[in-house]
Amino acid sequence: MLRLVFFGTPEFAVPALNLLINSNDIEVLAVITQPDKPVGRKQILTAPPVKDIALKHGIPVFQPEKLNLDEFLFKTLSDLKPDALVTVAYGQILKENYLNLSSLGVVNLHASLLPKYRGPAPINWMLINGEEKIGVSTMLSDAGVDTGPILLSSEMLYLENETAQELTLRMSHFGADLLLSTLLKLNLNEGKEFSKGKVQQGFTELAVFEQLAPFMTKDLGLIDFFSPELHFSSPNSKQAFFKFSKPNSAENIHNLVRGTYPWPGAYFMFRGEKVAILETGVADEELKSLDPGTIVKVNHKEGFIWVQTFDGILQIDKLKPSGKAEMKSSDCLNGFRLKEGDLLI
Repeated sequence: MLRLVFFGTPEFAVPALNLLINSNDIEVLAVITQPDKPVGRKQILTAPPVKDIALKHGIPVFQPEKLNLDEFLFKTLSDLKPDALVTVAYGQILKENYLNLSSLGVVNLHASLLPKYRGPAPINWMLINGEEKIGVSTMLSDAGVDTGPILLSSEMLYLENETAQELTLRMSHFGADLLLSTLLKLNLNEGKEFSKGKVQQGFTELAVFEQLAPFMTKDLGLIDFFSPELHFSSPNSKQAFFKFSKPNSAENIHNLVRGTYPWPGAYFMFRGEKVAILETGVADEELKSLDPGTIVKVNHKEGFIWVQTFDGILQIDKLKPSGKAEMKSSDCLNGFRLKEGDLLI
């Protein structure tokens, strides 16, 4: 029986926790998660999804504001003498004392094929970059951020037009299976090489856009139809090297929309107001003679509009003007009193 402590917070971590709790070979001694937080317009204090699962199964839950400053919690977990710690989208970095707390170390589930897309938002950045080779990895955590030795990696089927919300759900179940397989192998001690893991290659092996998956900012999804390029960077001053641009094409805008859905969301500014773009596609036709930002076509029957970009035509199916409900794009244009041939400015 493998005895472990589980660190996790969002819905993404729920399938993994459920699978471990229901395994006959694993005992979950305790669950560490983030504190309850106010949610929604009414700011209702809400527990993390992981907490609800743990309490349902009678597992002790701890919610430290700052994990590494909570000496009582560290002593409590040390007394439990776990064989391993497991982290799945926990939200705080474990310091050296936690890395050395158990005999097998800290096993982390990461939502990318490492060493690509290290960081807190791998799913979003994979989709923004149009990455078709997607998957999950398990690794042994070290002092860096997702830099530890890789234990297992598994590639997933790529689904065209999938949003970050949809891929997160699918990847949470796929990753849970990989995590369980990893822990069972560690428990059986299937060779010292597996226990050590495969050392990751450095950033020099990767293109800049593949190297990191930094935190997203509220303005990440801003689309300017009249700018020839989309620009990306990290909000972390220590990651100043992470800067790259993409052509402002229909395909790249479409990937930005699905990669930022539902948060922070893609949008454009129209007459000083924010208009969220919820659903898009890439039209088959090509009309290069029109200026970027031109409304090429309005389909009132199906509700979509076509907008010319610097390369290709973007099909926009749903929009949400600021302060209003989401609607078909053609209905939104009626409200704006726009027609084919007009510019989205």
